[in-house]
Amino acid sequence: MLELFEKDINKEKINIKESIDYLTDAWENVTEETIHNCWIKTGILPSSTNEDITDATQAQREKIDDEVANINQIIRELGATEDPYGAVLADAINDYFLDLEKEIPTEDVLVDDNDIVRLVQEEMCDGEINEIDSEKEEIQVSLNNALKSIQTWISFFEQQQSDEFNIDDLYIFKKYFKITKRLEFQLEIGTVL
Repeated sequence: MLELFEKDINKEKINIKESIDYLTDAWENVTEETIHNCWIKTGILPSSTNEDITDATQAQREKIDDEVANINQIIRELGATEDPYGAVLADAINDYFLDLEKEIPTEDVLVDDNDIVRLVQEEMCDGEINEIDSEKEEIQVSLNNALKSIQTWISFFEQQQSDEFNIDDLYIFKKYFKITKRLEFQLEIGTVL
């Protein structure tokens, strides 16, 4: 279709649905190998031969060993080996670097359907607990914040030109503003006394 269009043969207009259909067909014809080759052609993927992986692993090992040696040298230079806590510190630092070498599990293989059911049930229970906790936590609004909010709403209300904002409703908001102001004043007097 594109070749015909470029050669000005059978040049017909297509609508959006047809163009989406053409794109869908084109995407379905893209293979995994095509995508892989495109990524390789960009040059941003590292090569992944066994030799390269071994070299990278060896370089990482050497870097960690050098860091451990440097830390141990610093501890010796500071005289920490004579301090009873120095040996503990050196061991802790060495353990830290050794822990860096351990592989961190990023996925877990589910053995059977029971594992999947158990995980889903745990997630559902966690969600219900969080909902219950959030329902119990009531946010306390200070009188000062309430006054500011009511004052902002009154200002907004007064600026409206629409008939949907009834002036009688404005008096209600002003009433609650006065009540809240009085409560704040009483609280201040009670605090002073």
